[in-house]
Amino acid sequence: MWIEAMKRGAAKSAVAATMVWAIIDVAAAETPVGPGMEGEEAFLDVLPKVAVPADVQPIPGAVNEEFRNCRSSWPAEYALAQSGPEARALRDIYSFVRAKNVIETRDCSCSGKVASWSEVDDLALKLRKEKRVEMLSWQDTAPVSDEARKLVAVAEAMCGGRF
Repeated sequence: MWIEAMKRGAAKSAVAATMVWAIIDVAAAETPVGPGMEGEEAFLDVLPKVAVPADVQPIPGAVNEEFRNCRSSWPAEYALAQSGPEARALRDIYSFVRAKNVIETRDCSCSGKVASWSEVDDLALKLRKEKRVEMLSWQDTAPVSDEARKLVAVAEAMCGGRF
């Protein structure tokens, strides 16, 4: 019986320690980078800021349309970004742009989810300059992809369905 109590106590301690480290990781992730701006995420200042509501609520009356069902409206550049040396990087940027567009326009239909490609071109140019590369790789845009995933979660909550 004493051994079982010890096991439960150890399990509780492990859970508590895990929660503490998770809180520390979240706090560190949300801590802004200072004037020296070193590291992978420093270049995210290139991305436009998105005003995400503090309390994300479903949009009343929103009709959600999944992006994959909007194929006829996809920009030609997106179709071209399915292959090639910068394909993944450009799709990462476009995911960010699409989610940003849905959040800002509060439009869950194809017109909200199919964003203009010009913003992708602008961001890609800025990222190439920031990273000092001629061609972006998926490693260059991994932090952009992470930001996109966060925004997609907000858009899905607002739209009440899959992005």
